[in-house]
Amino acid sequence: MNILAVDSSSENLSIGVFWRGKVLIDFNRKFKFGASSLVYFIDENLRKYKISLNDIDVFAIGQGPGSFTGLRVSFSVIKAFMISLNVPAVGVVSFYSMAYPFINKHNKIAVVSDARRGLVYAATFTVKNSLLQREIKEHLAVLEDFVRDKSEYFFVTYDEYLYKEIQKINPKINFNQTAVYPKAKYYLKIAQTLAQKKKFIALSDLEPLYLHPKTCQIRKQNV
Repeated sequence: MNILAVDSSSENLSIGVFWRGKVLIDFNRKFKFGASSLVYFIDENLRKYKISLNDIDVFAIGQGPGSFTGLRVSFSVIKAFMISLNVPAVGVVSFYSMAYPFINKHNKIAVVSDARRGLVYAATFTVKNSLLQREIKEHLAVLEDFVRDKSEYFFVTYDEYLYKEIQKINPKINFNQTAVYPKAKYYLKIAQTLAQKKKFIALSDLEPLYLHPKTCQIRKQNV
């Protein structure tokens, strides 16, 4: 099974390809408005390894939460690929890829990002038998309320200023010292599992997860 995964939910534009049983492409580049170059970098990376989009069996996309513009671009691209190539897709919440690098070091992981208006997106994960499982679903929260009772969790975010705010609220909390961005390569394994179980997302249900500007609510997500 060959899988192409993308994530443009943050300033890190990320592309991953699982090709003939191994991770062949792990592309990451941080720059503003990177999502506008998504198609270019997909093409560049596939050409480098002489891969055709026609050889891709499944698309995987980071659903956010994250940048409104970045997510709209990546979703438009993947939807176009699905229609033109008649290839299915799976969606993975972007927080998953931020927690995944730490599964061999921590049993409980919390992921947060700035949702503005005094709120954060937040979710928690647990690790069992080296598998990452979502514990508390992504939701909007006041940082102080979310952090207060989570001393046993290891925190990660790409909004580095939040680390200082977290420590002010609860000095006992352990957190990563640098920004952690979503990376598409971490979707490849879970995408393979979802695809094997035929848990694809219908084109009509493929929607990004972002902060709705009017109601300040998270839109419906697909898991």
